[in-house]
Amino acid sequence: METEDLRIEEGPTLVREHAARKLRDAIAAGLYKPGARLVERELCDALGVSRTSVREAMRQLQAENLIRVGPRRNISVAILTVQDAHDIYELREMVEPVALRRFIAAADAAAMKQVSESWAIMRKTFAKRDALALAREATRLYEHFLTHCGSPVYRDTGVQLLNRVSYLRLAAMSSPGRLESGMEEWRAIVEATVQRNADAAAEAYVAHIRNARLAIEQKFAAKDDAI
Repeated sequence: METEDLRIEEGPTLVREHAARKLRDAIAAGLYKPGARLVERELCDALGVSRTSVREAMRQLQAENLIRVGPRRNISVAILTVQDAHDIYELREMVEPVALRRFIAAADAAAMKQVSESWAIMRKTFAKRDALALAREATRLYEHFLTHCGSPVYRDTGVQLLNRVSYLRLAAMSSPGRLESGMEEWRAIVEATVQRNADAAAEAYVAHIRNARLAIEQKFAAKDDAI
C-alpha cells in the first residue's frame, strides 16, 4: 500500500468516516507501523482532506485503541504486547463464534449469497498470493457475520476487536504455510455456514481463531514482546 492510495475522492458528507477507514486500512497494511508517529499535516496532505476531518478521524481511531495520544499531543500508532494480542484473541473466541451461530439462524438468502461471493474473491486473491487483498476480504467476511448476526452489541464489540489486531493478522499471514492453512480453515467455515450447520461452523471458527493466535504469538516470539 502506498501513500497515494490514501487520497479520498468521495464527497464531503462522509469525509470523516472515509478518512478513518483509509487510516485504519493503512495501519493494517503496515504503511504506518506500530509506534510510528502520525503527523497531522502529513496526514492532511496524504488524504487530501482538511485538518478538521483528520482530527475527527483520529478521534475515532483513538476510541478504537488503534492510536495513542502522548505528552504534547504526540500521536502514534498503538503498540500491542503479546499479552494484549492473547487477550484480544481470547475475547474474539468468545464473541465471534456466537455471532456466527446467530448469523446462520437469521441470515436470509442475500446474506448467504454474500458469504459465497466473498469466498470466491478470497480464492482468487489467494491464487495471486495477494495477502493484503486476502486480509481485506477476510475482514469483510468477519464483519459481514457480525453485522448480520442481529445484535448491535456483538457487532460493535467484534468489529472493534478485529480493528485492534488488523496489522497483526496481516503480519501472521507471512508465516510459512499460514496462507494455505488459513484458507483451509476458511473453507470449513464457509461450507458449514452455507449449509447452515451452526455447530460445525462455530467449531471451525474457533479453530481458525486459535490457529491465528498461535501464528501471531510465533511472530511475537521473534520480536521483543511487542509488535
